[in-house]
Amino acid sequence: MIRLTVIIPFFLALVVFSASNQDPLDMWLLTYSWKCSAGVLALIVSAVAFIMGAFCLWAAELIQRRRARKAEQRIKELEVQLAQVQAASAVASQSIPTPSVAGHASPSTVQEDRI
Repeated sequence: MIRLTVIIPFFLALVVFSASNQDPLDMWLLTYSWKCSAGVLALIVSAVAFIMGAFCLWAAELIQRRRARKAEQRIKELEVQLAQVQAASAVASQSIPTPSVAGHASPSTVQEDRI
């Protein structure tokens, strides 16, 4: 919405400027010269600027998409690794018997046996 509030007045001003400046003028750039109205020149310059801006935006978006694809691939790899670790942990916890409370020695008894 903010973009439209900036773009629409700009385009309206550009169209009004182009419509009101139709007299041909002598234009020159370095050694080249031509006759063109200021309105048409303004439209051409704005169209070129728009295309250049669109290209820059496309290039930046392309880089972001590549990074997002790599991140998604890494997430999938990590999810597979997590599933493998969880499966191994579940198998390990099932294979190790849990000691019963009655047969369990207190920590002080275990330490006395070591001394």
